Amino acid sequence: MKSSLLSAWSLIAIIGLTLAGCDAAEESAQKLTEKAEQAVQQLAREAVSDTAKAFNEQIDKAQKSTSELLGQPEDEAQRDERERDRELEKEGVET
Repeated sequence: MKSSLLSAWSLIAIIGLTLAGCDAAEESAQKLTEKAEQAVQQLAREAVSDTAKAFNEQIDKAQKSTSELLGQPEDEAQRDERERDRELEKEGVET
């Protein structure tokens, strides 16, 4: 009788440890998923930022060409560009 009681308690202990291990594994998986999601969001932000910068550079080139074609003085064109850059910095890039 003592042997079967000891076996029963051992089985209960093993089941309890197994369930605790499953909970720990689930928690670890959840944390890993959250970290992966944060990394993907950061990469997306960087990609959008890089794309916006490249787009702004192309716009700047087009504006400079247009200013030259219209005969607008270089100082005025640079001032317009600086004002536009300040406005873009205030707005920021949202993702």
